[in-house]
Order: sequence, then structure tokens, then C-alpha cells
Amino acid sequence: MKNFIKIKPSNIEFCAVENATILESAIHAGFILEHSCKNGTCGLCESMLIQGEVVNRQGDLFSAGQKFLTCQCKSTCAELIIEAEYYPELASISRKTVPCKVALVEIYNEFLILKFRLPPTVGFNYLPGQYINLSYQGITRSYSIANANSKDGIELHIRLVPNGAMSGLLFAGVQPDTLMRIDGPIGTFFVREDNRPIIFLAGGTGFAPVKAMVESLINSNSEREVYIYWGMSNSQEFYSKTPQEWGDKYKNITFFPVVSGSDAEWNGRTGLVHQAVLKDLDNLSDYCVYACGSPQMIAAAKKDFTEVGLPEKQFFSDAFTVSK
Repeated sequence: MKNFIKIKPSNIEFCAVENATILESAIHAGFILEHSCKNGTCGLCESMLIQGEVVNRQGDLFSAGQKFLTCQCKSTCAELIIEAEYYPELASISRKTVPCKVALVEIYNEFLILKFRLPPTVGFNYLPGQYINLSYQGITRSYSIANANSKDGIELHIRLVPNGAMSGLLFAGVQPDTLMRIDGPIGTFFVREDNRPIIFLAGGTGFAPVKAMVESLINSNSEREVYIYWGMSNSQEFYSKTPQEWGDKYKNITFFPVVSGSDAEWNGRTGLVHQAVLKDLDNLSDYCVYACGSPQMIAAAKKDFTEVGLPEKQFFSDAFTVSK
């Protein structure tokens, strides 16, 4: 007997895959629901249960009227109805695993920019803001794509993590023409069609997907107002001059670097990066926010921004969880 899952308000319907989560079943059927980490950390796939019951990996049961994570729960009934975001924009994008070769290596203190060449016959399509899994010498880690178009290859921004298996390997001296493998694209972090001004909020290498999304807006000649807030612990960590170059060149783009730690040489904005936004704007009801960084930064930003008028449906995020 087949178990069916229906998504509101889009009214799409698909069969539950045996022993698979609701998110896995949806993706298997070709329907991309909102998600990012897939391990229950970011909370992005939280949905409302309208009819039926689901159970999570710990055995906790959820019933109608409760919220749950689609990446952690399975259906327990013949017909399940949930409220969740479905993105037809991603329907034509297929996830694949392809080889890649290192084309360029740039190191800036504890940050690494890697650019990869893809085989010329590979059609690797994605929406700017999505991420990939990079595999090298038996280790796999997730990184956001930092460029808008795969015809230029794939660009990744990587931070050196103390005792990090992947970052340690790469910083030890990865060379051009090194062969690796990428799997993707993954995630639902991309710019939605809208006319509202955009606030991009980035912490650390959270600038990577922001770079891809802003490049895409520039390439499409978008006139939307763009405000980029990029937070780092000290001024030496800003590993790219690109956002300042955008701000100098385009009248609709403004860049605010923000330093959260003590830095005697820094004369610019200080404090938590999302609080810099609150100091500049006391009402966010007319804005869209795209935030990428630590789960703590994203949670704090969402809470504080919604308190000053930002509708939850205008807050989009991608949480970076550190893997050793």
C-alpha cells in the first residue's frame, strides 16, 4: 500500500519512499522543498503538519498543528498533508557527480580561494547561492559556489579550520591540475524574483554564496537596491576586495564591512554584523534578507529582524556548520 504526501499551498503530491524522510521522498519525486544542511541543524526545512502523523529519528511523534523538520521525519500514515515551500525554479536542475581539476589557488591568511575547471562536455547547472560537496582523498565537505555561472568553472571559498581534515589537506599545498570530485548542486538558497531591496548578511566565508548571487544580479542588469553586510573577527580577514569594488562601480550596491573583535587598526563599523543592519534601519518590512553564516548568527538575525518588521517569508538563509 502506497503512502501519499501532499504539500500545501502548491498542492503537489508524491509517494513516500520506504524508510526515507519526507524531504528525501520529495527530492526522489523531483520536488525540491526548502532545505539546506539536511542534518537537523539549520531548521530551514521546518514545516507545519496539517493532517496525519510523522515520526523523527529519535522516535518522537508529531501530529496536526505541530511543526517538524522534513529532513528528520518520516510519514506514519496513508495520507500526509503538510505546509511547506516548494521551488519549481529548481525542478529543471539535476544533481550530479562530476570530476574537476584545480585551475587556480589563492591563499589569503587563513582563507583559500579555489577555482576548478569542469570537463567541457559536462553541463553543470545551478542557481547562484546553492552549494556542492567536494571530495578529495576520501574526505567530503560542503562548500557554497562563489561564482554565478559554471561556464567560468566553479569557485569555492574555504577557511582553515583548526584540525580540519579537508581544509588541512588543501592548505598543505594543493596544486593546479589536482583532480577532485564535486557533487551537486544542493540547497534552496537563491535570489527569489522580487522588486524589494535586498540585504545580504554574510559571516566569514558566508560571503561565497553572496558573491555568486550579487554577480547574477549584476549580470541580469538588476536595478534592485543591494546592501552587503560582511562580518569578520578582524580587518585582516576580509579576503576579497570584490564587494567594495561593486560598491564603487554600481550606484545600487552598498557595502558595509563589520569587525566584531578588537582591532586597533580598524576605523570602520564594529560589533555583530546583523546589529549593524539594525543601527542603519529601524524597519525592515520592505526588505528581503539573505543571510549566510553560522547557525548562531542566522538565528539571532532572524529573531531581531522580525522584531523590527521583517516578515519571516522575506528572510532566507543558509547555515554553515563546521566539520572537522
